[in-house]
Amino acid sequence: MWNNGKRYDAEFKTDAARLVKQSGRSVASVAKDLGINPQTLRNWLGDDKKRQSYDKAKIMELEAELRAEKRRNNDLEETVAILKKAATIFATSNRK
Repeated sequence: MWNNGKRYDAEFKTDAARLVKQSGRSVASVAKDLGINPQTLRNWLGDDKKRQSYDKAKIMELEAELRAEKRRNNDLEETVAILKKAATIFATSNRK
């Protein structure tokens, strides 16, 4: 059995979901204006919410990773500074 339903591109779906969120209008009202089934629009809203929560989770994960790398970088810079001082001390004590 073939599915002959209409296909909408991602931009249309995103714009329709944004229209519901930003306009304050009901899903049924927006769906009627766009000529689509209200349940279809509800599904798109759910998909958009899932995508946004995944994006937020990924951003938080990357921010935590960045903080850890910055900490590691600071530790390494401190180690290098200590080693430079130690090398200077040993170099001057060997000259005597």
